[in-house]
Amino acid sequence: MMKDEEKTAPEGAVEERKPRQRKGGRVIGFTPSVARRPKVAITGGAGFLGARLIRALAPRDEWEIVVFDLAPAPNVPADVRHRFLDLNLPHADGSVFKLLKEEKPDVIIHLAALRSPSHDYTYIHELNSLGALHVLAAAGEAKVPRIILGSTTMVYGARGDNPNFLTEDHPMRADVHDKFVLDFVEAERHARTHAKRHPDAKVAVLRFAQVLSPEIRDYKTRYFEAPAAVTMLGYDPLLQFLHPEDATAAMVAALENPGAHGAFNIVPEGVLPLSTVLLLYGTLPVPIPHTVAYGAIEAAWLAGAGFAPGIHAHYIRYNCIATNEKARRVLGFSPSFSTFDTVLQTVRARRGRGRILNFEAIADAARRSNFQQEQRMNPFRPENTDGSNRPPEKAASPRRVAL
Repeated sequence: MMKDEEKTAPEGAVEERKPRQRKGGRVIGFTPSVARRPKVAITGGAGFLGARLIRALAPRDEWEIVVFDLAPAPNVPADVRHRFLDLNLPHADGSVFKLLKEEKPDVIIHLAALRSPSHDYTYIHELNSLGALHVLAAAGEAKVPRIILGSTTMVYGARGDNPNFLTEDHPMRADVHDKFVLDFVEAERHARTHAKRHPDAKVAVLRFAQVLSPEIRDYKTRYFEAPAAVTMLGYDPLLQFLHPEDATAAMVAALENPGAHGAFNIVPEGVLPLSTVLLLYGTLPVPIPHTVAYGAIEAAWLAGAGFAPGIHAHYIRYNCIATNEKARRVLGFSPSFSTFDTVLQTVRARRGRGRILNFEAIADAARRSNFQQEQRMNPFRPENTDGSNRPPEKAASPRRVAL
């Protein structure tokens, strides 16, 4: 028998091994890195369109939102931060630059502007024109890559030789004496200069048609809701009215399109004559020869009883309507409300009750008239999705106006 006899395991058995132990080992905990959300800074975020834009963006949780304004935006989520900014204060450009260096936004949406004429021209000029200049200059110094500027289609000017639908290639021809519109023209020129000086930055200008809703109380809605409204004898210009939801959708579309730059007309489908708008509002038109109307409107303005300076009356004399073809093609903007829908919805909310005339009968007549006019302007465009050319919501039988 051998002394050092080796023990062998039975055939087919698995050899049992002890687990290896590491000396001095310890578990290290770590938190996975979270991708930084892009940040958007909104000037004028407490305003009507700014607050609506914030309420549209916040639920998506795709953007970090900060508001630059005098006050926080109303009725928005608590995580939307507010930074105080007054663009009418001296050295406002330095204040904007300081905020931009601290916040480091990826996009600035500049909506801080007054949308109605004011007797305090210095204040409105400093906000609408110089305010845009301050924001653009600070954005250039802080190297903000994208800027979206809110403007208006009125920069084209109301002229007798305007085409039926203005495109973005049409020059800005607002009357040089109309200081209210000229401030928006200057703001756009500042944006063009910024784009030339900073070719790497993307600057998009959204030219909104007149935004109309029951909540808005600007100078045009006061004109429409007055008991009587001065009109130009022999003139009945076509008007466009943009629904706030479509304005918000256009801003979101521009924000989600990183390559968007240049000017875009943000306008609805369809137009309405001034006479039809006044009819729906129940406002009595007072036709005056244009040679007298400008002076009368200016006198009322200086006396504090008018809604706009006399020179601004071009917009109730001549056409100033635009096409949204570029916004559809580049931004994917598709308005959900036509001009007629927006006006009818607003009038129904503010003036639809307690009227002597049957409002529904007036609305049906206006709807038919609107359809006929659109057919005259563009007879080859089908009005319905099924390709038919019949008027939408055609009444089964004519209604009698109840006096």
